[in-house]
Amino acid sequence: MTAYARASVFSKFRFLLGFHSFFISLCLIAATTTPCLSQPAGQPAVEQPKANLVVLIVADQFPYNFLYRYKDKFQAGGLRLLIDQGAQYTDCKNGCATTHAATGDAIIATGAYPWHTGVVGNTWYDRRKKGPTTAIADETAQVVGANGVAGSNKSVFGTTIGDQMKLATNGRSKVLAVSGDQQGGLLLGGRLATNVFWFDTKSGNMVSSSKYGSAQPAWVKAFNDMHYPDKSLGKPWQRLLPETQYAASTRDDYPYERNMLADGKIFPHVIQAGSQSAGLDYYENFAMTPMANDLVIDFAKEAVDKEFLGQHPDPDLLILNLSAGEKLTQYFGPYSQETEDLVLRMDQSLAGLFQTINQKVGLSKCLIVFTASHGSPAVPEFSKERGLDAGRIDPKVFTSFLDAKLDSKIGHDDWIESFDPPNLYLNLDAIDRNKLRQPDVESVVAQYAHAVPGIGDIVTAWQLYTNQLPNSPLAESARKSYYFGRSGELFVTPKPGYVFTSESMGTGFGSPYSYDSQVPLIFYGPGIRAGRYAHHCSPADVAPSIAAYLGFEAPSIAEGHALGDIVQHQAVVPVKQEVRTTPEEDAKDKRKRR
Repeated sequence: MTAYARASVFSKFRFLLGFHSFFISLCLIAATTTPCLSQPAGQPAVEQPKANLVVLIVADQFPYNFLYRYKDKFQAGGLRLLIDQGAQYTDCKNGCATTHAATGDAIIATGAYPWHTGVVGNTWYDRRKKGPTTAIADETAQVVGANGVAGSNKSVFGTTIGDQMKLATNGRSKVLAVSGDQQGGLLLGGRLATNVFWFDTKSGNMVSSSKYGSAQPAWVKAFNDMHYPDKSLGKPWQRLLPETQYAASTRDDYPYERNMLADGKIFPHVIQAGSQSAGLDYYENFAMTPMANDLVIDFAKEAVDKEFLGQHPDPDLLILNLSAGEKLTQYFGPYSQETEDLVLRMDQSLAGLFQTINQKVGLSKCLIVFTASHGSPAVPEFSKERGLDAGRIDPKVFTSFLDAKLDSKIGHDDWIESFDPPNLYLNLDAIDRNKLRQPDVESVVAQYAHAVPGIGDIVTAWQLYTNQLPNSPLAESARKSYYFGRSGELFVTPKPGYVFTSESMGTGFGSPYSYDSQVPLIFYGPGIRAGRYAHHCSPADVAPSIAAYLGFEAPSIAEGHALGDIVQHQAVVPVKQEVRTTPEEDAKDKRKRR
């Protein structure tokens, strides 16, 4: 059987296995969850909470612990408003083993994990193209507002919460997604969005995809004409507060941080223009600073005003993806002064957004949801200094080691086709040429891989195919991360504290452990019961909860459930109806009373 035929067979069985698992999930959810807006039989009807505008805010590489490490510095009208007056889940963890921004965004938007959405990472290996691809790859889409190929989310399976709002209101709801990068905007926005806007690092404009229209609104052009990012180029990025107030972070000259592009490791950071000769987009430096998040939030303010969001008979949805922390935290680590400053400035900007929404719509008519696509591991050397086991695994060195071992074991060939952590792709043609069984090769590779320091659990395609997963607490989360035809033949996770990176400084992302998987989740708005909720939930619960709150159908493949305990049920007192009678009935009633 050829390599391509084998992949096709696996894809067919993926459907059968996925359907079986999905059916079991539906049964479990039906047996263990309570609908968001249900009430006991015989009780007065429950009034549906009213929100004219839903604001979904998704930060990238934002661990749960940021909320409490920096809480005392948050402004009263920003994140502190959501923490103090919203419903906060203190144990919100991703249920799959792949914690990338793309997988997290898809989970939040659809309520489903990669085994259903097909988004198995920020990138993965495409066997047909013999190279990397993404969930938004679409050569038929063009950038609107600049030049170049855009993208779409045609490769993502299932509908999003924005799609469901459009379907429920027959297209009347406005659904806008605003992001610091293209991938987050398209994945969170969905196919039926009114529009999706993102910051283009080549032109410095807020652009969109031709999938949503051929021209930009006039207010977007006016916003771009202000050349917002140019105001920061060549200017110093100073700390928001005096350095003495950054006690929750490492010292500014911490040696294991990575130099900012065309800059250094310490404040002030000068935001330099990118150099084409160095392979950098002109605004690439800007995109990894707090000012990029400010741009997204200021653009969102304009959208609320110019699109009259929240001022229609049907509810509108505004999605913000604050993506600057993705690269910045990988450069400096989650315990750096740079990352702390980014969070504090994000809080300040959100306070301004909430003030604008209050003026234009009214916070009493707005549901705000704050969460993150994934968290972040510490810089490995930071953990080592504190006596923890940690380290780096270079993906290139790892694959070279495995290939050499296979050469000595079964013969010379190119055995490893690609490694895009956590997915390792074997060369299926080489297996065929050498007349070997794929399960046998997978098993040998797993044995050699386990000998590499820092490698944790490994699950093979054959184990998933035959439902013979190893006895591991991470096995089920690996299953939810695996999509046959897109994932590799081996799913490789690091040990706690270890990161896959070719860099000698900074940190990475992507593990199944709490520092990567635990994220904030806060709901704030009318009818929401404020408080802290300690029971376990997942980012997959976000979309079903918003849908149930609004009274809409959940996204088509949603596995999460509506978090009904946060909704303040308000009983509606039945109105006594007036009984109308005829004159003859009145006369008859009078005779009876006599």
